[in-house]
Amino acid sequence: MPRNPLKKKNIIKSDPFYDSILIQKITNQLMKKGKKTLARKILNQTLCQIEKKTQQDPIHIIDQAISNTIPAVEVKTRRIGGAIYSIPIELGSDRGMSIAIQWIINCCNTKSSESFAVKLANEIIYASKKMGAAVRKRDEVHKIAESNARII
Repeated sequence: MPRNPLKKKNIIKSDPFYDSILIQKITNQLMKKGKKTLARKILNQTLCQIEKKTQQDPIHIIDQAISNTIPAVEVKTRRIGGAIYSIPIELGSDRGMSIAIQWIINCCNTKSSESFAVKLANEIIYASKKMGAAVRKRDEVHKIAESNARII
């Protein structure tokens, strides 16, 4: 019997304006200290930037970018017999999507100069074309998982 009971899964409602759960998840990841209106404002500016640069539906571009950055595995460290190993663990779709969104946002935080909306739009466009820092991060994680799968 488990020591801690299983937590109930939070059901995220879709975004009221775009009617998309993905947009709502991105808004929730962007939000800091409960300022959801500011996160929505940044995301709306990002969507406008994407539409200007690509002349396509921005929600489709975001969906494509997230699907290109979703990792198949995650590397977790485990201690086995005094040695510490990095063990690859397969991910579910929800966990993979949240990791992909976090990677895209973190890659934007490391860059400087432009406004955050412009940085986020550029990173999403690059990720939709299978380029950019977030896609490289996914490839690195896959290489680490592949090399550690051979050890164990």
